[in-house]
Amino acid sequence: ESPPATFSQLGIPVGSDLRNTVLFGPIKPFRALSPLEWVFFAVSSLSLLVSLGFTVERLVNLEKSSDDYTFAIMLCFTSIFCFFYIVHGILKERYHEIAVFLVSTALLTSYLIINVASAHATGDTPTLKWVRLGIAIVFLLAVMYLGGRVVLRYRRDRKLLFLINAKEDLQTMIGWLFLCASLIFFDVQLQGTMLIFVMNNGTDMSKTEKVVLAVGVTVTIIWAVAGNRTIYKESKAWLCLFTLLWFPNVVYIGLRLYHLKKNEAETALYRATVACAVVALLIRVLVAINVVIVVRNFGRGIREKLSAGESLESLRPSTYYRYSAPDVGVAHSPCSGSHWDQPATAQ
Repeated sequence: ESPPATFSQLGIPVGSDLRNTVLFGPIKPFRALSPLEWVFFAVSSLSLLVSLGFTVERLVNLEKSSDDYTFAIMLCFTSIFCFFYIVHGILKERYHEIAVFLVSTALLTSYLIINVASAHATGDTPTLKWVRLGIAIVFLLAVMYLGGRVVLRYRRDRKLLFLINAKEDLQTMIGWLFLCASLIFFDVQLQGTMLIFVMNNGTDMSKTEKVVLAVGVTVTIIWAVAGNRTIYKESKAWLCLFTLLWFPNVVYIGLRLYHLKKNEAETALYRATVACAVVALLIRVLVAINVVIVVRNFGRGIREKLSAGESLESLRPSTYYRYSAPDVGVAHSPCSGSHWDQPATAQ
C-alpha cells in the first residue's frame, strides 16, 4: 500500500512555509510569494502610496472648512482599506479580498473622475487634476490586469483552503463564509465613507453632524463585529444583533440622499455621495444574501474545521488526514498541476 502524498509533493506550503500570527492565524511569509504576487503587491502598493501622497498634499493646502477637504479625507480613508485588502488577501490567498480591492480601486478612480468633472472643486489647477487622474488610470489598468491574474490563480488552486479541508462541499461552504467576511469588511469601508460625507463643511461640523458621525461609527463597528462572530462562531445571538443593526445604516443612506441639496449637484462631494450610496446599498444587500447562505450551513462542521485550521500543527502533513475528509483523494482537489492527478490513499 503506497503512502499518502505529502503537502510538499502537492505544492502546498506547510511547516516553515507558513507563519502563525495572532491577528490573522497561519499566513504565507513574504519570502514564499510568487513573482506574480510580488509584482502585484509592488504595483498596488506604489499606486496607493502615490494616491496617499496626492491626498496628503491636498489635506495640507485645502481649507479645512471646505467640502473638498472632506473629499480628501475620504480618499485617504479608502486608500488605507485598500492596503489591508492587498496584504491580507495575498498572505491568506483570499481571492475574494483581492476582488474587493480591485472594486475599491475602480471606485477610487471613479471618485477622481468625479473630482475632475466637478466645476465646483477648488484647490487644484485643471492640469494637476488631469495629471493625477491620468496616473490613477495607468495604475488602475496595471492593477486590474495583475489582480485579475492573482484572483484566477487563487480561485483555481485554493491551496490554503485545501489545508483546512479536502472535501469539496466543505470547501465550497467555507468559500461562502470567506466571501461573506470580505463583503462585511467592504461594507464597513463604504459605510465609513458615507459617514465621512456627512461632513459638508470639512472639519467645521455642526452638533447634528457630530452626533451622526459618532453614532454611525459605533453602530457600524458593532454590526461588523456581530457579523464576524455570527459567521465564525455560528452564534444565533450575534445573528439577531447583526440583523437588528443591518437597518440603521440603510436608513441613514436613504436620509442622506433625501437631504442632498440640489443646488450642490455640481460638486464632487454631491456626486461622490450618490455613487457611494448606490454601491453601499448594493453591497449591504449582498451581505444579507451571503449571511443567509452561511447561516444555512451552520452545524455542518465548518466551525470545527476552521478552528482546527487556526494552528500550524493542524496544517502539517502528519495531521492532514485527521482534519481532512478521509474519503476524498487528491484527485478531488481543485488545485492544478501534475501532482493533483495522482490518487492518494487515506490512512
